[in-house]
Amino acid sequence: ILLLSLSSAVIMKLVIISLISAVICFHFPLSIGGFQLQSNVVSILQCLQKRNYLPPAFQLSAESSEDGAPDFDTDDWREFRARLVMRTSDGEATSDDIGSSHSTNTWAYDSGYLIEPGSIILAKVDPDFCYFGLNQQYFHKSVMLVTHHNENSFTKGIILNRPTNLFLGDEDFLNENGDPFILEGGRMSERKNESNEWRIWYGGDVHGLYSDDPEIICLHSVRSELGRNVSQEVMKNVMLTNYQGARQIVDAGDATSSDFWVFAGYAGWTSGQLLDELKRESWYMVSADSQTVWSELVRQRDEESDPRNVGLTTWSMLMRMIGREGEAQHLSDSFADLTLKEWAADTILFNSSITFAEIQDGLDESGLINSVDKLVRLAIDAKEGKVIGAGSILRGSSADSSPFLLWDQKFHKSVVLVLQDDDDVTIGVLLNHPTTRSHPLTLPNGQEVHVTVRYGGSYGLPFVTDQPVVFLHAKQELKDRDCGEPVGNSDPSHIWICSDQQAAGAISKGYANQHDFMAVQGFSIWNKEDENLLGDVLDGSFEVVSQKNSEQVWSILMMQEILSHESIDRNFQLSLDAWSVEGKKDNLSSRFVYESTVSVADLSDDASRFWIEAVLLGKIVSVRKYSAFE
Repeated sequence: ILLLSLSSAVIMKLVIISLISAVICFHFPLSIGGFQLQSNVVSILQCLQKRNYLPPAFQLSAESSEDGAPDFDTDDWREFRARLVMRTSDGEATSDDIGSSHSTNTWAYDSGYLIEPGSIILAKVDPDFCYFGLNQQYFHKSVMLVTHHNENSFTKGIILNRPTNLFLGDEDFLNENGDPFILEGGRMSERKNESNEWRIWYGGDVHGLYSDDPEIICLHSVRSELGRNVSQEVMKNVMLTNYQGARQIVDAGDATSSDFWVFAGYAGWTSGQLLDELKRESWYMVSADSQTVWSELVRQRDEESDPRNVGLTTWSMLMRMIGREGEAQHLSDSFADLTLKEWAADTILFNSSITFAEIQDGLDESGLINSVDKLVRLAIDAKEGKVIGAGSILRGSSADSSPFLLWDQKFHKSVVLVLQDDDDVTIGVLLNHPTTRSHPLTLPNGQEVHVTVRYGGSYGLPFVTDQPVVFLHAKQELKDRDCGEPVGNSDPSHIWICSDQQAAGAISKGYANQHDFMAVQGFSIWNKEDENLLGDVLDGSFEVVSQKNSEQVWSILMMQEILSHESIDRNFQLSLDAWSVEGKKDNLSSRFVYESTVSVADLSDDASRFWIEAVLLGKIVSVRKYSAFE
């Protein structure tokens, strides 16, 4: 893969080193160490140097061991390969192929599709598509270390630039029985009140920080005999072990807990998945020296105490080293940068340093909205007729810190109609998201009219290819002529549901036209065992719209058109207008994203808009509003 961007001279050198590797593997397929192997490697290199097939940079060190072999405990094969990549035909390094810091011992280069333990994965940012701004924000501008790779089964890596401010003591690590982890024969019982403190890093979403069964992975550079025996070297002098191994090293007195980087969770790819994502240009695969990686881990530990910094400096530095500094600068302060910071504030910032005034007015001393107030509010709503049941209209939270900024952006400032509510499940449809599609209605005379289809939710009927389209209306003449039936048991019910045949019949008879109907496809479902809609109302994620306002909400939404590049601005504004009819529920002050001039409220509106563009329109067209894209 590297050959595509290299000169013919460099290609020849890579071919030579490949032949060397082939000879070695042929004669010594599994034994990589040992005097005889090292002697054969030296002999081959010396022969190639005498014939001027290798550049001067590969002259063997005069400081060899007694047997004449180089010290393979300190020589890094990745560095050997890196020097091949970085050399031009005249032996000079080129910044296009490899980057380096001021130290000549540090290097990094884009290694194409080469996946191997010790490789670095850099997240690639597409300015025209902000997937990691809307989902899995922790992958945005991430720096990952590949710890395991088997092309036939699984690839595993840990995120290196997501430190938390959480410190755990030995007593916080539990064994499979749920008891504090104690080593057999260890010194923990002797220390009694002494306990190590381990800083936790967010390693990934698989068996992660909030998992019932988190996986702990520890990186260190302790080169004692025990340190090497209980660890696996993943990069030169960078070892990987589990918590048990780390405790053994600490209890033996070879290190302290601060010498370990403790990761909770990892990122995983099934066979071929990572390679496919590389081919789709989702990532850069990078080979880098261990000094560069380790120095950045130390810097983050010592300098980045606030997790909301989210390791962006580390990502930018490595992007510069592989010759993509301009791209990194162009993509600074993007929408996804801001949602990543909000993800950090929500997920890996513990004992939050966000002040009382920063968050909201009306909070109790514990920083939580008083639960008694929520119950009182719910009781008042019930007295006003705002109950949750079939026929109820709900809207997304009016809080400045939207619960739908980081996920389920479709519900931010949404309007939801409840179709069914029983002991097991609540089923509703979103009303404020027109799509680019329309549903044809064939009238008895053969004429065809079209009704804009709205996105109702992500659920459909199982094992059904053509998902049903629900027709709704609120026209009194249609109600008088029994066109359908009311949604719910309220009297009078504002919204009715009917079939497409009933809608076509009413249009053909002149009682209505296609603009009197709302067609919705897809459902939003809350399973009462897991996701209770009442609980979402209690915690403020949704609010019940009063019956007196529901008609005005409906009228505004009926003004929306089929979604297009031309109509999206007006549709989005009408959606906000319909949502605003109920007014503001809480007197909340605005909060700004960490080290930004963008308010969380505005960022949430943009996230909702980008979701519409990405999912319903098929292309994000307004992300360039952020300064980095102007």
